[in-house]
Amino acid sequence: MSEKIKESCARAQNQKMQKNKTRRKELLRSWVCSEHTEKEKREIAEIAEKFNINRTVAGLVYDRVGKAGPDAAGEFINSKGVYHDPFMLADMDKACERILKAIEEKEKVTVYGDYDVDGVTSVAVLVSYLRACGLYDCGYYIPNRIGEGYGLCNSAIDKIADGGSTLMITVDTGITAKEEVGYAKSAGLDTVVTDHHECRRGENGEMILPDAPSVNPRRDDCKAPFKELAGVGVAFKLVCALEMKRSSLDAQRATEIIADRYSELVAIGTIADVMPLVDENRTIVKAGLENMYCPRFVGTKELLSLCVGADYDKDNPKKISSSFISFTIAPRINAVGRMSSATEAVKLFLCEQSEEAAERAAALCEMNTVRQREENAILSQALEKMESIDPDDKVIVLDDDSWHHGVIGIVASRISEKYSLPCILISFEGNTGEHASDKDIGKGSGRSIKGLDLVKALEETKETLLKFGGHELAAGLSLERGKTDEFRKLINRYASQVMKDTEKVQSISADAELGLSQLSYDFACQLSILEPCGQANPSPRFILKDLVIEEIYPLKDGRHIKLVLSHETEKITALWFGMKYSDFEYCVGDYVDLLAHVEINEFMGKSSVQVHIKDMKPSEKSEEKLISDAAVYNRAIHGGELLYDLIPDREDFAAVYRYLRANSHEREDYSYALICAHASHKKKLEYIKLRAVLDIMCELSLINYFAIDEKNCRIEMNNQGTKVDLESSELYASLKRRAIK
Repeated sequence: MSEKIKESCARAQNQKMQKNKTRRKELLRSWVCSEHTEKEKREIAEIAEKFNINRTVAGLVYDRVGKAGPDAAGEFINSKGVYHDPFMLADMDKACERILKAIEEKEKVTVYGDYDVDGVTSVAVLVSYLRACGLYDCGYYIPNRIGEGYGLCNSAIDKIADGGSTLMITVDTGITAKEEVGYAKSAGLDTVVTDHHECRRGENGEMILPDAPSVNPRRDDCKAPFKELAGVGVAFKLVCALEMKRSSLDAQRATEIIADRYSELVAIGTIADVMPLVDENRTIVKAGLENMYCPRFVGTKELLSLCVGADYDKDNPKKISSSFISFTIAPRINAVGRMSSATEAVKLFLCEQSEEAAERAAALCEMNTVRQREENAILSQALEKMESIDPDDKVIVLDDDSWHHGVIGIVASRISEKYSLPCILISFEGNTGEHASDKDIGKGSGRSIKGLDLVKALEETKETLLKFGGHELAAGLSLERGKTDEFRKLINRYASQVMKDTEKVQSISADAELGLSQLSYDFACQLSILEPCGQANPSPRFILKDLVIEEIYPLKDGRHIKLVLSHETEKITALWFGMKYSDFEYCVGDYVDLLAHVEINEFMGKSSVQVHIKDMKPSEKSEEKLISDAAVYNRAIHGGELLYDLIPDREDFAAVYRYLRANSHEREDYSYALICAHASHKKKLEYIKLRAVLDIMCELSLINYFAIDEKNCRIEMNNQGTKVDLESSELYASLKRRAIK
């Protein structure tokens, strides 16, 4: 290649290389499959034989019970569940005493909750139970996310006291509200606190509690054996304790009765709050999912009917799983709290008429559609803003004046997942001044990763904050605009001290490697032994290698894809939700490896095994071909020979140019595989041809082009609409001159 060509390409590459230094990269992904020792394999074989289950399934059970052997595996497989005595929770006796007094004397009571799914279901469970006990004047109050924010506030307490209530019971909130509980007492309002968030700590680490009965499994002095209840789980335990007192039943029997009435709501809240599905949570959620086939609450029935497209009074409903709750039901309940008022969701669960419930369920679904549009818009804006922050930051902190307060938490979660870094988004929406002021109040929502306790991080930066609270992996905050830069600096300084250096490769755990022939219907059915799956009991992920893509179908306007894959004589159908057809980098005939879930698909009365793809990579033979092709092309542009069939023709140039022009307003970064898959509608473009096309187009100044590595590149369009003569390219002429047939 001549010096002129080299200089032209080098100049374009250097321009893009400078830009590359400020661009944050997604991590490479590595699948790590669990392995067993010979001793463990023998114990797994014993479990498989004893319980007559597939050996791979036995291994999954073995891993989930802490490798504790056949007895623990049997309890996991056959147990009907464990319920602990609710009076093991500290202050439960005091809480019951005050509430039973209110029931006996017909006091006016207000249940005060949070605006997320956990809070909504907590309110619905407790209000429903208290009204069933004769407290017909039991009301509820959920603060507005935008106007009042998270937790107890004095203005809300004033409204509750002025309304005539003499007792306020908090659910899913209140454990850090010592001052607000004191204010309520001064207003003549008694309080009972139920919560599951971390307690406040003094300078010496001592626990600071409100001056009221405070039921929370995270208290230092709480003797309950299970600490990971959701807010609705704590409300459930309170109702169980009240039932024990009122009916003189033992803990097990009282809990079974209450679970039969309320477990569907407790399950929804527990799953939505991403609590570990082990111990008592697993028992509660399992009961709740079973109850959803015949819902106790008409609101649940109507919401499920809309989501699954089945009338619960007439049709056999589809299988309800924890993932269905997480990705279909919970977002609809959450949306109304984010975009409007969470009280609308409470009304859905407390209403008793099907017609009213159907209308309210439809309103929640419509609000969720609005939320999705807002979420996608904020995500796009946030990703653009990331180019202006320090790429070495370990905590991504972004802010904006227009972002909807109710949606930034979801977007922070998506960014955190994308880059495997903590992310905090701050919105200054709602400030009414004509000009931005350092005193404007912003509300932030953050999501973290393993390695950074977000609450501890916020504690270290509290001098810049007005308010904060939450969990290790999710938290909220408020601050003044003028403190934003200082906050970003301080939290990143803290993160750099406690977090390990960001790895270049993100490890994703897999449970086992399977061959396609192992995916039998019986195997897929046996996986139900593990349910309900969720946090701390994840749905198993399997690696499947060397599959050939037979067919590709876009679904839902190209937002998802469906694949038919094969290996030798076996075939399987696979779905990849969230993978846009336009972003799919593979073609029919490609060899790929999958990381996937396996389940039973039920459609029109027929059941079949179906794969849900979580990640995909080129197979080893595809990787070898790529490396070989890259080497062949590199030799060719430095004077080596190239097969004549690998020289691009005018149709190849036109196809690539059209594709780049059509996508230039949306992206600069491309994988070569993506362009090869989508540039031509007639056939897959050869990798070597594409590399030649891009180098030649760069030489002719049609594009600015930077080859990041053998798989990825950055491209900007140049001189659009300007016609050029391909024959004037020295590289093109050189490749054709040395081509061999």
